[in-house]
Amino acid sequence: MNAAVDPRTAGKREVRRSQKNRRDFSSVSPRKMPPVQSRSAIGVNNTVIDARPLPRRRVDVPLSATGAEIRLPAVPAVRNKWRILSGLLAVGLLVGMIMMTQASLFQVKQIEMQGLERFTESEISHAINIRGSSIFFINPELVIEDLRLTYPGLSDVTVKISWPAGVLISLKERAPVLAWNWNGHVRWVDENGVAFEPHHESAKIIQVSSTMLPPTIENRFVDPRIVNTVAVLASYLPEDIELIFDMDHGLGWQDDRGWVVYFGFNDDDAHQKMKIYQTLVEYLEGKRITPRVINVEYVDSPYFRMEQ
Repeated sequence: MNAAVDPRTAGKREVRRSQKNRRDFSSVSPRKMPPVQSRSAIGVNNTVIDARPLPRRRVDVPLSATGAEIRLPAVPAVRNKWRILSGLLAVGLLVGMIMMTQASLFQVKQIEMQGLERFTESEISHAINIRGSSIFFINPELVIEDLRLTYPGLSDVTVKISWPAGVLISLKERAPVLAWNWNGHVRWVDENGVAFEPHHESAKIIQVSSTMLPPTIENRFVDPRIVNTVAVLASYLPEDIELIFDMDHGLGWQDDRGWVVYFGFNDDDAHQKMKIYQTLVEYLEGKRITPRVINVEYVDSPYFRMEQ
């Protein structure tokens, strides 16, 4: 016969049983997890890995006797093959470039020149000295600078290089309009007042004789106004006459009739100055007067002197 179960007593028993199970579970020590090895590079000390010795490859060589062999010293395994390949390529390119610079195909043998008048090809070639040089080592800017420093008589120079070993030099020579002679030193002067060494002394140009250097401006040998005055005087005077220069009175000339004429420093009123001079000469010849100096530098006050 079944006994009756008190519901209150059964509830208390269930509560005590759950509390006991909870205490038993909390008293169990947690189990340690086994270590996990990571195969990624994160957290790995690369310095330690790189410091490890390289793996060596075992090499066994069989002998003639059956089953006999000899073991050779282990050969380290090769790493970074791409670096070795790139290094070999760089060395190969370097050797190829050196061989190209030494090849006769790229050596300058002939130089084409355009625009020569008074200069010769041998003079230009001697100044730049590039025959036999490799085309890879020729700098057009340096060639132009060498020519201008050696021959100031060249006003415009261009250098072009073509493969495999072609060099073309185009140049323009300065045209002299007068030759300035001071104490035995001669310089040719172009229309811009730039001076340069005479080339072929037989050139027929106006001669200016002086005991001093001419007036300069902006680092030019001669003031361009002096050059213009010489050109104007040349149009009025005989071709073979020699001009003179005086620092006080400017340009002039020695007249064949026995006097010196001073024209001034510029070509202002040049035509009027020449008319005044001719009128003054006619007056002096009518009076049978032979002056030593006639000065028409200033049109409003010309004069003559009987003494030098």
